[in-house]
Amino acid sequence: MEAPLYFFKVFTHDAQAGNPAACALLAKWPETAVLQRIAYQAQQVVTAFVVPTTDNPYQFQIRWFSCQQEINLCGHGTLAAAALLRQLKGEGRYTFVSPYGKPQVRVSTGELVMQLPQWHATAVQWPAALTCAEVVDAFQTRDLVLMLKDLQAVQQFEADAEQIRRVPQHALIVTAFSPPDTYVLRYFAPVIGIEEDIATGSAQCSLAPYWAAKTGLSRFKVSQLSATPASFAVTLQSGQLYLTTQAVALPHLTRMMATMS
Repeated sequence: MEAPLYFFKVFTHDAQAGNPAACALLAKWPETAVLQRIAYQAQQVVTAFVVPTTDNPYQFQIRWFSCQQEINLCGHGTLAAAALLRQLKGEGRYTFVSPYGKPQVRVSTGELVMQLPQWHATAVQWPAALTCAEVVDAFQTRDLVLMLKDLQAVQQFEADAEQIRRVPQHALIVTAFSPPDTYVLRYFAPVIGIEEDIATGSAQCSLAPYWAAKTGLSRFKVSQLSATPASFAVTLQSGQLYLTTQAVALPHLTRMMATMS
């Protein structure tokens, strides 16, 4: 059985920028090994797979894979899936069901608005060998988060992939606040095959609540200081976290893939 594999740039209006992703809409789940092989062959930062549920035309099961392994709660892959459903099904509010939560994305022609969970932070002692930068604060959620003194410190942070692989958390985030209403970050996840991510939706589950508590703000511009431009905004409203951005289809890359062999 074959199905099309679609390609997108996420966190951008420009196909020359943003974070690349692949996505496929399947009728049913094949074996995990098949999904992993497809993700490896796609050679994208993440490949998302969605399967319809039986009781709601706007609800889909979702799984995310890097080239190396299955991963959890990938905002970037979820936005690619939402962009695919916009292309195939039309506008609406889509719910994606996974063991790691049920992210929702409100899809329109002009934007993608993803609702994300807010992750509880726990104080943590960070490994001194991880960085020589001045660390102002540190906590953990799914990820290890280090607050540095300013934007320049985040820009100049030198990642040691071997040291990062030794931390027990999913990934390392370094962040700082840039007045009046922006926070910056970089995101490193070598354990799942992502040396440095271009733009990371799930990182905002940790960062937006933290910076809201620190600054008293509820709306932020977010700048991820990777080599490729990407942009988005986050809003905390009525106890919910919303990320607003866009995605661009790359139709010239769409190809058929075997899913059941």
